[in-house]
Amino acid sequence: MSLGVHGRKLLWAKAGNRCSYRYEGEVCDEELVTSDGGKITLVGEECHIVGEKPTAARYIADFHGRNTYDNLILLCRKHHKIIDDNEEKYTIAVLQSMKRSHEESVVKRTEQKEIQPIVIKDSVFRTEVKHADEAIGMEVNRPAILSNVRSELKAGDVKRAVGFSTNQPLNVTMMTCSNCRRLLPFVCTGPHPPTVTCPHCGKVNILH
Repeated sequence: MSLGVHGRKLLWAKAGNRCSYRYEGEVCDEELVTSDGGKITLVGEECHIVGEKPTAARYIADFHGRNTYDNLILLCRKHHKIIDDNEEKYTIAVLQSMKRSHEESVVKRTEQKEIQPIVIKDSVFRTEVKHADEAIGMEVNRPAILSNVRSELKAGDVKRAVGFSTNQPLNVTMMTCSNCRRLLPFVCTGPHPPTVTCPHCGKVNILH
């Protein structure tokens, strides 16, 4: 049984889209979902603290809750490989502490506005799901600014289908650019920024 939708939202949101690795003063701050020229790249990996299979690192045969939020830590690909190749160094207790410390730091950094929203623009998310309990076309679980983004979901034999999902407050604003007077729709998850730049003329507009 894989991690459910609720657990996955918690995992990514509480990690702040950052690698959770921190050990003896070394901290990885790599973003795990990046956008470059409108292309979205996913580099984050959901790593089991107590191993999922008998051949996996830190496996315990009679462990319950293997595929739950509490037993998963979000890491970049590099550090996922490092911790699984050094099982004696990166014990269950070490990873639990690592996850807890990272999530606490994300809360502090978000409150201090050190972690900025990701920007997703000029993108189409196409998803096709068949024979499942739930299908989600696009899911954003951290503060983000969306511009010219479309979600296309094709679902067959699915009990519940959702085109867009987020665990953040969703803000939608329709305004007119103060310079070119063209319509300026603005959508973001999480707190909205004080200003938004018009994609037509480049004018910085104050959000009310």
